[in-house]
Amino acid sequence: MTVSTELFRELTEPNFAALGRLTGDPAAFRAAPPAQPVVFRGGAGFTDLFGWGALDTVLSAGARRRPDFRVIRDNAQIPDRRYTRSTMMHPDVPDVRKTSDELAAGASLVMQGLQEYSEPIARFTRRLAHDLSRPVHANAYVTPPKSQGFKAHFDPRDSFVLQVEGTKVWTLREPVLNQPLAHENWERLQERPGWDTARLEAIEPWREVTLEPGDCLWLPRGWVHSACSEGVSSLHLTLSLTAWTEHWAVSQLLSRIVEVPGRAAFPADFVRDAGAATAAVAQLRSGLTAWFEETSDAELAGILQAAARSEFAVPLHQVSAVLADDALTPDTEFVVNTEAVLGAAQRGDRLALHLADRVVTLPAAAAPLIADLLGRNRFTLAELSPSVGEDVVRLLWREGIVATATATVTAVAER
Repeated sequence: MTVSTELFRELTEPNFAALGRLTGDPAAFRAAPPAQPVVFRGGAGFTDLFGWGALDTVLSAGARRRPDFRVIRDNAQIPDRRYTRSTMMHPDVPDVRKTSDELAAGASLVMQGLQEYSEPIARFTRRLAHDLSRPVHANAYVTPPKSQGFKAHFDPRDSFVLQVEGTKVWTLREPVLNQPLAHENWERLQERPGWDTARLEAIEPWREVTLEPGDCLWLPRGWVHSACSEGVSSLHLTLSLTAWTEHWAVSQLLSRIVEVPGRAAFPADFVRDAGAATAAVAQLRSGLTAWFEETSDAELAGILQAAARSEFAVPLHQVSAVLADDALTPDTEFVVNTEAVLGAAQRGDRLALHLADRVVTLPAAAAPLIADLLGRNRFTLAELSPSVGEDVVRLLWREGIVATATATVTAVAER
């Protein structure tokens, strides 16, 4: 059986369940993300993802360790000892009392990498990553009334800012560095002469916006920004997106190809002798040019697609998929994790489903059935065609493509 292009699209096409919460027209946004900041207002809110209660839980009972959290005051991180404590297991867990004292004195709290240990955010960021075909990293920022954690700066990643609690005033300025690359973060650039906060704050503000609960700010990479809370405490989420830049592509190709030129050492006179250095570079250029000319575009694209998939979060697996072998009944209900499938391809008579960390293969004839499953939100075994064997469902369950509706994933620690 040959799987049609339309069927492949059904296997991997985003449903915009996450992106649709953040933007007015998710399909248009995905096709052409705005080049300037945009505020999307009037959302239903984001407390289902993270709020004051969830913050209390991860600080007091989540066994978090540095650097999952940090406390900032006056644009700098304060010493760990002022907001951490030791336990029988770890030397650097949050001290809620100390942290509360720092917040009361005007410091800000940053919870980092929430997609790793908050189940609601883990699920939402995986769905958003599938909608955009870009991995998503999540941080939470807690700021007491009339305070500011960070001065003007910019980030090398596009971001969504989700206002969860309170209000915050954002001052936006046009970029000083167009589309900064991943390694061009503000902390590194400040080491260069003339690159300091004063330079950024001297730029005329482009716009000042106030975010209220339920608002979402799209912040393209490179845009200078600073934010200050108003008369109440503020909690917002920042969802940062990986950018597949040409610079990223070149670095991935050079690091992943075994046969790539460049293994030979430069001559001993490379540092002192300009002629020797020029000759060595000419030889390297010649080798790289020949290699690129001999390697097909399709081969290069395949290497880069595999590299990109490996940066996504792996599916949320359930141990019960292995342990509960005899627990399935016709009424067992499953939820579908469509976001787990990042790509699909046909290999002879096999269908390959590309996940973040592996490739799952099935008979190509199963493609229409898999497409039907991925188009659902939930299903029971009784609802499926008899041609969908229980062994297929168990395979998808083990791989995290489906999950039992009654089970709850309580921890995500896939680092």
